[in-house]
Amino acid sequence: MRRMVSESHKQDAPDTMSTSGPAAGCMTMVRVLPERVTMPEQLPFTYVPNYVPDADALFARLREGLDWVHREGTPRLEYYANRHCVPYTYGRGMGRRTYEAQPWTADIHTLSDRLLEDYGDVLDVCFLNRYLNQRDHLGWHADDSPEMSDSRHIAVISLGVEREIWVRPRADREQVSRIRLGHGSLFLMHPGMQDTHEHRIPKAGFECGERISMTYRGYEEPGA
Repeated sequence: MRRMVSESHKQDAPDTMSTSGPAAGCMTMVRVLPERVTMPEQLPFTYVPNYVPDADALFARLREGLDWVHREGTPRLEYYANRHCVPYTYGRGMGRRTYEAQPWTADIHTLSDRLLEDYGDVLDVCFLNRYLNQRDHLGWHADDSPEMSDSRHIAVISLGVEREIWVRPRADREQVSRIRLGHGSLFLMHPGMQDTHEHRIPKAGFECGERISMTYRGYEEPGA
């Protein structure tokens, strides 16, 4: 893996991504640049630090202004919104749950429009998770519900404390990439990634405060 860092940033740029596994035998780092950080070709995602202007204010508005829901047994708070006012059913068996659409707020709308301008995809669904501390987490999964478009990007905006996202290919689940998601960053999953990879937000290995993620997806009418 080649290093994505300019000479002027080698000393003080924080590490943001590592790839490791039994076959690798070592760990290689990709460092933050002020602009987009392109990952190696075999990894189907892009990391963009400092994507959100005035991230502190956005974090505060979302934390205080949304009607967050806590479901029994779920280690985080949640908020689901879309432009179509349709419910969303997720999971299987005992873990199956349905979310009623909440208001599509001005902040959600503004970022949706910016993502359309920057990446050309209509992302009209936003699922927000609020992690209160280091124990809150999200298990291994793929965003592969039939209502969500596989031909569009999935965009994850991170706000608050820095947490890791782990990504692994379904064909080799021992090969895990770990990416630290900074305050105000964008983690962009490329079209088709949900068919080949899974991801998770693990518990943090340190005491920490809150993180909010805004995950934008494209809606597809079931059976369309």
